Amino acid sequence: MRLKNLNNSIINSFKPFFINLKYGLFLILFFFSISAFAYKIRVEIENCPQYFIYLGVYKGPDFKVIDSLPPKNGVVEFKSDSKLAHGVYFIVIPPQSRFDFIIADEQNITIKTDANDILGKMQISGEKQYTIFNELQKEIAIINKKRTQLTMELEFYKSFSPDTVTVINKIIDSLNKSQSSLYSAYKLKTEKADFLYKILNVLEPFYVPTEISNMQYSDPLTHYNYYKAHYLDRVDFNDESLLNTPEFIFHKLLSDYCFYFFDTRINKPDEVYPDIDSLISKTDLNNEYRQYILNYLISRYENPTDLRLEAYLVYIYRNYFMTKKPDWVSDVAYSVMQFKIESIQYNVIGDIAKDLNLPDINGNYFSIYNIDSDYKVLLFWEPDCDICNETALILSGYYPKLKEINTEIYAVLSGTETQEWTAFISENEMDWINVYDPSQTSNFSKYYGTYKTPRLYILNRNNKILAKDIKPEFVFDYIQNFNKKIIEDRNRFNFIFGE
Repeated sequence: MRLKNLNNSIINSFKPFFINLKYGLFLILFFFSISAFAYKIRVEIENCPQYFIYLGVYKGPDFKVIDSLPPKNGVVEFKSDSKLAHGVYFIVIPPQSRFDFIIADEQNITIKTDANDILGKMQISGEKQYTIFNELQKEIAIINKKRTQLTMELEFYKSFSPDTVTVINKIIDSLNKSQSSLYSAYKLKTEKADFLYKILNVLEPFYVPTEISNMQYSDPLTHYNYYKAHYLDRVDFNDESLLNTPEFIFHKLLSDYCFYFFDTRINKPDEVYPDIDSLISKTDLNNEYRQYILNYLISRYENPTDLRLEAYLVYIYRNYFMTKKPDWVSDVAYSVMQFKIESIQYNVIGDIAKDLNLPDINGNYFSIYNIDSDYKVLLFWEPDCDICNETALILSGYYPKLKEINTEIYAVLSGTETQEWTAFISENEMDWINVYDPSQTSNFSKYYGTYKTPRLYILNRNNKILAKDIKPEFVFDYIQNFNKKIIEDRNRFNFIFGE
């Protein structure tokens, strides 16, 4: 009982290490001989603390704990009759120690180390690549130690010694290059079929032929397209083992790919959609990669900092989820997806907003499309919402300035109760266009996602959505800056090509 309580205490202190943690003794029924175990990982630890030892595997930014056992005389044996997938695994030795190792075909291995010097004293049996990975970790640990010290010095000197900062940054860059060189050097020690080779193939610098590299400035489009076409060549999409690695390996590669080839081209999303299809098509023969990449794309674009990126989310939902529900998506998750796409598919930044033709309290109808202004601010709100009221009052303060730059506000009551609404409008002299939908037939909630309020949209004269969910105090500056950019672009065009 005392040991179990101690184990619970360690788990609570190690929450950053564990997701879906199962702790306690892993019971195995010995119906077969020892030879029946598909994997057996024996860990011998000198100076081992009397805490449960944990075995787990990386899953990109996440990880999974597979087993936990109490040591007996500094020894634990993790074993099962099911083989482990190839991947980067870890052992946690509480209270604050962890080490990584790789598992490939050979899964009957022994790891020896010392709790006082885990990496320095580590030895591992099994395949040659296991030892190579161990040696690589030791060299990188030396680099990491130097880099950490330099980073601390950088923080110290940056406020009063710029020259020293420059020197330190050069040393850090040199260390980064040394680490990249290590990946290439150790890759030469492995075989192409090795799991470690596949890891190092991702980590080493991306190779670009000299003739392509020389085009960076003379023919940047060809240079860019080469990167886009070949950046993921180093991944074998028929072997999902790279999914069982830490975040800085395949997950970072995927993240960098999305940033460079999707996010930076958001002003022309229609040109990006074929590239999204190309990425996903690489997973046609491997459902594990398909699930991982689609989940990643959804999480990346579901709540982006730049709301223009929602266009990608809509495209992915429509083409890879709504047409046919993937087997691995639960009914509950699918319902959430349907709700999400319904709320954003008609109000993606860059699209033309849906028209609304709604009455004011006197029965006079106003259409968004018929507003004769360079810019139109749409506000969906209700007076029994404190944030809504605050938003409306802030906009009211800016309304005279907005009128000066030919901007009109079209404010829609999102509810149906009008007494408080009209009183609030009258009391605060909000003389912009105030309308509501007494019959609830305009579907504005569908077109503008008013499941939450307030919601703000900025349209141009042609009713194209320029921005949404912008803070009310930034609306005037946004329109002014947007208008300024249009004028600058027009003047630049006239200077080059003439009036």
